Amino acid sequence: MKKKIPLYIQIIIGLILGLAYSILATVQGWIVFTEDWISPFGQIFINSLKLLAVPLVLVSLIVGIASMNNIRTLGKMGGKSIFIYITTTVVAIIIGLFLVNTIQPGKFMNDETRGKLVEKYSNKSQEKLEVASVTKKKGPLQPLVDLVPSNFIVSASDNRNMLQVIFFAILFGIAMVMLPSEKTVYVKGFFDGVNDIILQIVDLIMLAAPYGVFALLGGLVVDFGASSTLFIALGKYSLTVIAGLLMMVLVVYPLILKMFTKVKYLDFFKAISPAQMLAFSTSSSAATLPVTMERCED
Repeated sequence: MKKKIPLYIQIIIGLILGLAYSILATVQGWIVFTEDWISPFGQIFINSLKLLAVPLVLVSLIVGIASMNNIRTLGKMGGKSIFIYITTTVVAIIIGLFLVNTIQPGKFMNDETRGKLVEKYSNKSQEKLEVASVTKKKGPLQPLVDLVPSNFIVSASDNRNMLQVIFFAILFGIAMVMLPSEKTVYVKGFFDGVNDIILQIVDLIMLAAPYGVFALLGGLVVDFGASSTLFIALGKYSLTVIAGLLMMVLVVYPLILKMFTKVKYLDFFKAISPAQMLAFSTSSSAATLPVTMERCED
């Protein structure tokens, strides 16, 4: 029987082939063809994963909380989860700031390429600056206010409001735990079924992951041209990112696993590799979320 190639290996192959194609397309002048017939498939792949982000988070949290049947257990587990989340976030930010200020990868890019990047992403940068300015003016408790949605339907329509969806899911799950089981048995069965269906959809979408990654990388370099300056700048930036990721993967993750679990590090890394490869290739937490949760489930 022919041995199946693991998904994460397929994704790595897609990364390499996508990069090779982007160089070839730039040299051969296949710019329009790539933009019209290759890049859209990468966007379709990203959109299909983002499509599942809100329903997956909502349903899986409700199912997980409802299965505990004990508010005290929920509080204990929730406290640990929040502590680990905040701690790892702070550590990641410190590592990122240290590396980017030490290496300064942007200084290796020439003015022309830097100008193209600034022009392309200027609107996004300005939007984030405006949001940060407005939030700062509203006071220190504004993030807490934003956590509670005034309209769940509106919150669920935008992946950026994921914390509001999580708040509603936790509230819904707690209410289910507090009610007698005979009153929630059908609701619990419904969400269990929906959760299984969504995870199955994730599996189906991930069959196309190598091709989606190829399309994403295939159109990446074509946007700016495969110049030696661009590759040098991207190489420095990539090494900076990889250095930070390795510090998290080889230092922070093993410490967490040793402190809180009995899981072997190599087994953990092998199991989570598809999510890691997808995150690296898409740079999208929303797109990677369904795969991450599916990996954690299995």
